Order: sequence, then structure tokens, then C-alpha cells
Amino acid sequence: MILSKIREHLSKRTFASYCYACVLLIQLRIGLRVSRAVDAAIKLSDQTSSEIYVRIRKKRNGYERLLVLPEELKIQDITVCREILFRDNAVLRVKVHAKKILGINIHSLRYARITHILRNNVSPSIVIKKITGHKKLDHILIYTQIKTEEALRNIG
Repeated sequence: MILSKIREHLSKRTFASYCYACVLLIQLRIGLRVSRAVDAAIKLSDQTSSEIYVRIRKKRNGYERLLVLPEELKIQDITVCREILFRDNAVLRVKVHAKKILGINIHSLRYARITHILRNNVSPSIVIKKITGHKKLDHILIYTQIKTEEALRNIG
């Protein structure tokens, strides 16, 4: 859905919407918070490499995490976004775009990625420390519990 919106916005030359959809794809593929996805897109737009390190804000020790640009995007695609994402309230604009255009809650993209990774038998400790930046398993259980409850409601 996000990829089709990216293509649609690009063909219509609605670059702000295109950039917001690119940020959402970065968020979905990597499992970031939207603020980190905006930071990653900005940093990627100024690089020649598709791999960067982004500082995780909630970590006080300056922890940085490796981020790889999703394979569906190229560096040239994201350079268009630099100026747009430097505008005030870029994070809020991405959130509004996600809700208004795609009908999704931005944090659900993070839940989806984490759940996908856990279902592919990746160790929860790797997910906790490297992907989410959380210290405790409790936070991961909250993500998966919410999705489990939604699935159970949809079955009945």
C-alpha cells in the first residue's frame, strides 16, 4: 500500500506526500519511531551510501543504530525529500499523512515490523536491544499482545 502511494505521488509530482510516504516505508522496513525515520531520511538524503548510523534519542549513552535504506528506495529517490523534511513539524506532517491518506496509525508500522521479525524466529533479545532499543522484554510483549488481541477479535 505504501509503495503504491509512493509511485502515485511521484507520478502526480506531489513531492511532499511522496516524501512522507518514503518516511513511512523507512519506518515500516526498519521498525523505527517516526521521528527516527524522518531523521534517517534526512541523513540518507545527504549521503552516497544506503547505510547510515542514526542516534537513538532515548538512549543517553549516544547509542547509534545501523539503518539500511529499504531496497525499494534509492538514494536519488530520497534526495528529493531533504528540503521538505527540514520544514517545521515534519514528524507531525508524516503522522497526518499516514492517518489521512493511508488510514493508519504510524506506530502500527513499528508494531508490524517488530511482530514480523519475531514471527521469523529472531531472538527477542536481538529485537529488544538492536531494533527497538528497549531494555526489557516487557515492551516487546506489549507489541505482540496488542496484535494477538486484534487477531482474536477478528476471528470471532
